Amino acid sequence: MNKRARNRLIGVTAIILIVAFAFVPLMMTGGAKETPVKDLAAGGNATLVGARVKVTGAVVAGSWDKNTNPMVFKIRAEGATSGPEVLVTYDGSAPNTFGSDTIAILTGTLSELGSLKASEMITKCPSKYETSSASDTIAEALAAPPGSPIRVQGFIKPGSQGAANASERFVLASKADGTGDSFPVAFTGAMPSGANDGVKVIVFGKLENSIFVATDVAVSTN
Repeated sequence: MNKRARNRLIGVTAIILIVAFAFVPLMMTGGAKETPVKDLAAGGNATLVGARVKVTGAVVAGSWDKNTNPMVFKIRAEGATSGPEVLVTYDGSAPNTFGSDTIAILTGTLSELGSLKASEMITKCPSKYETSSASDTIAEALAAPPGSPIRVQGFIKPGSQGAANASERFVLASKADGTGDSFPVAFTGAMPSGANDGVKVIVFGKLENSIFVATDVAVSTN
């Protein structure tokens, strides 16, 4: 091979590699383009309408109804307490870690600015830890006046965890194997990282009609 042909081959190879590397990010996300919330929100980038995108955002508290099907909710930029929002329609099954303030990674098609039709959703759990000191036992909570704000320690009963839109999110038991005193917990927030079956947690809220309505859940540090 002469020098001119060799240089031509090297040039063609370089072009092929450049093009290939440009498509790697798209292939890794199923052809979806990583896009920030602000570009998908109303007033964002209109050229993205109709495109398949991937976006990460926090579920806006109070923006979703557990009884809707498909699920409809809003997200805003991770860590933001205000700012641009995107309305999401998702007809899949909500992960049991889904809830208000959950960090959701969504893939779908932008039907119009500010509206995403998602076909895939992955959630990231926030880290929340509390000490169990000064927390009531389940037996003490059951004996407390109904509707009294309390914090209760217990274990997540194995096999009891459900989705955020279920009437009962999990069952809190006095023992790690799920035996002993217990009551069901209703909770629409984001379950904390590490809140697995048999794990000791602290729940905050009120016991109403034999169901503990929780405003927050944290993993116990002791």
